Amino acid sequence: MAATRGERGRYDTMWGDGGIRPLAGREGIDVTAEPSWTPAPRGGLIPLQPLGFGTVLGRSFAALRGNPRVLLGFAMVVQMVSSIIGVVVIGAVAFAAMSRLDTVAEMSEDFDLIAAGATLVTVLATIAVALVLGVLGVIVQAVVVGEVAHASLGERATLGTLWRRVRPVLWRLVGYYLLITAAVAVVVAALVGLVVALAALETWLAVVFGIVAFLGGLVLYAWLATKLFVVPSAIILERIGIGRGIQRSWQLTRGRFWPTFGIIVLIATIMNVASSVVGLPFSFLGTAVSSVFVPTGAPEASAVIAFALTIAASQIVTLVVASVTVVVQATSSALVYIDARMRQEGLDLRMQAYVERRDSGQAPLPDPYAYDPDAVAPLRDPAPWAPPAYGQPPAYGQQIPPYGQPPAYGQQIPPYGQPPAYGQQVPPYGQPPAYGQRIPPHGEPGESAPDAGASPS
Repeated sequence: MAATRGERGRYDTMWGDGGIRPLAGREGIDVTAEPSWTPAPRGGLIPLQPLGFGTVLGRSFAALRGNPRVLLGFAMVVQMVSSIIGVVVIGAVAFAAMSRLDTVAEMSEDFDLIAAGATLVTVLATIAVALVLGVLGVIVQAVVVGEVAHASLGERATLGTLWRRVRPVLWRLVGYYLLITAAVAVVVAALVGLVVALAALETWLAVVFGIVAFLGGLVLYAWLATKLFVVPSAIILERIGIGRGIQRSWQLTRGRFWPTFGIIVLIATIMNVASSVVGLPFSFLGTAVSSVFVPTGAPEASAVIAFALTIAASQIVTLVVASVTVVVQATSSALVYIDARMRQEGLDLRMQAYVERRDSGQAPLPDPYAYDPDAVAPLRDPAPWAPPAYGQPPAYGQQIPPYGQPPAYGQQIPPYGQPPAYGQQVPPYGQPPAYGQRIPPHGEPGESAPDAGASPS
């Protein structure tokens, strides 16, 4: 699709039909004018080069500032809808199921049967609601991944543009989520069944097996979660199926397991701590309100209102923290995916070419994230030599600067023939030499004095 300028400075690119707005610093470029110098465009969310651990971690949180209305706003709406669905559906099913107990006597034969059936219906409703909420979370993750892909190229997309991009692959993401959920449920059910069977034989054997299975399950879960961390990003940006997405994630995380695992653990830890720190004051506030306004245990209208407002504020803060957590985790997945492709396939070069062609008005623009089986990352130049700090000797194996290169500040005087360092004065003409230094004869520069006792030729 041609990279033409639409209304209000928007671009028509391969991403959509004009729902892309370049970041500040790229407006007002007239591609029909005579060639002239223009300032370099501002960078996007990330530098277009392989990312370090700190860059991935920091940019995962910074993405919210780039397009908060789409990222945080959409995530909060989905979280709010999820909360309402969970409370209303589970509450209604539980109320309807448990209400049947009022129709029979407590000591009758049907009471236990009806109670068991009501409990089973409530549990099944809870599982169904949890699956629906998981699907809504998948939608949020898909939108966030699409936005990160745009922001990495210096573009700000609308929610409509992002939705049009992720809608064709949305059912694949839902299928992958249900597949993983079913696999985890089968494994957990099998382990629980084994523990129950062993408990019928020997209690200590069931306890030992349960502990070993729990620890082994944690290790297996951490390993698989890391290896499959970028499956959603691969499905969304490469428009591939579930099986191919799993294969791509396995390939891209090869050799990058520990950095990926570190990102997952660190972000989860940060968000859990933040959630606890933010929620703790509201917990104390709720206790204080109940003890101050209801000291005798008999609630009044003002006490009920104050307590309700405290609970509402706590839920709003919890909603915001949960939304931020979803966005940050999805952003980190997309950045880990992009970084892995930069290192293995040279994706950064394709992204740079896309940005240059887009800003110069060239068309058509290919999808920079499309998979190329022949793409190979170029050899990266090693880091340039850096002189040691003031007063610090060179590191082991570090070479002295070559001939003609001035030494760093604080380095020793260079050997004979090397120009003096900055601040080192050359003796002016006519200044007497230092003690023990021979006086050069009058003549051509560079002519040395004859040795004492030598006869003239």
